[in-house]
Amino acid sequence: MTPDKEKLARTSITVPEQLLAEFKRYCDLQRRSVSAQITLLMEEALKQSQKDSE
Repeated sequence: MTPDKEKLARTSITVPEQLLAEFKRYCDLQRRSVSAQITLLMEEALKQSQKDSE
């Protein structure tokens, strides 16, 4: 692993099966893995939260 790469953590979530199936189709359309899409959404949520608290 190179020094410029972030260390990754693994987690587990519980969601309704239908929601996950729809989200996987959405991710396919976005050409991202589920993990990459969740990471992007988490980053965007944190950025928005920071803007809202200013």
